[in-house]
Amino acid sequence: MSSIRNAKYYIALFSAVFIWSSAFIVTKVALTGLGPFTLSAIRITIAFTILLPFALKRGFRFKNLFTRKAFLYGIFGYGGNLVLLSLALMTCTANISAIIHGLFPVFMILFGYTLLSERITRNKVLGIVFSVSGVVIASIGDLSQNSETTLLGLLLVTISVLTWAYYSVYSKKNAAGMDTFVLSEICFGTGLICILPFAIIEQLFTDFSMPNTGAIFSLLYLGIMSGALGIVLWNFGLKKIDSTIAGIYFNLMPVIGLFLAIFAHERIAFLQVSGCILILVGVFICTKPGK
Repeated sequence: MSSIRNAKYYIALFSAVFIWSSAFIVTKVALTGLGPFTLSAIRITIAFTILLPFALKRGFRFKNLFTRKAFLYGIFGYGGNLVLLSLALMTCTANISAIIHGLFPVFMILFGYTLLSERITRNKVLGIVFSVSGVVIASIGDLSQNSETTLLGLLLVTISVLTWAYYSVYSKKNAAGMDTFVLSEICFGTGLICILPFAIIEQLFTDFSMPNTGAIFSLLYLGIMSGALGIVLWNFGLKKIDSTIAGIYFNLMPVIGLFLAIFAHERIAFLQVSGCILILVGVFICTKPGK
């Protein structure tokens, strides 16, 4: 019965990851004509505006933004993660960015153990071994083709994954009883406060060009779907699901990418299919109770 009751939380986590999996490609489009700080500021502004009426009804007040914990949510959560990822995608392909997110459960185990004293069970370890192995196998065929990727880009993506893992565990520890919409709005608000000065400076020293139609639609998608809806679903799922198990869901990104590639009529390699099967097995093992 407990598994049935928690089904909605698992569905929320999967839905958030599905939305974010498509955001890598969309972000590359939106970066056309916009700097990473400006893009991040616009995305957060859209998400903040969309959620504001709902958050106000649930008790959000603007004074909630000006606390130490609130700024940690913004810096390590959506704000910092978004800037780092936007910077990384300037010198890193969307495929590799999704693959590197396979490191997320490893960071979640580390922070879950140190901050929440969560048990590291045999199922969790086995699930992560399968999932990370699947990520490595699925990425072997792509690495040789991604000539535009740089070491700096890979490093920035890795740090962005690290910050999101820390936020996920830190908010689970300190904001477990907070309303999902209120927590999400605090993340957006403090993130915007931190990013806005850099976005203004970026505009002063770069030539602004009006985004094309594709970039405008990409901004709306990133702000509404990847921003507002995605983080609400993620924060909702974290309320009941162990942070280590939640981290495993990030390893579904390469699987979802493969699924989208099939519909785009792209050629699928055998290693990609094999790796994605291992990832799915890892998710199943990690979320399955018992031995």
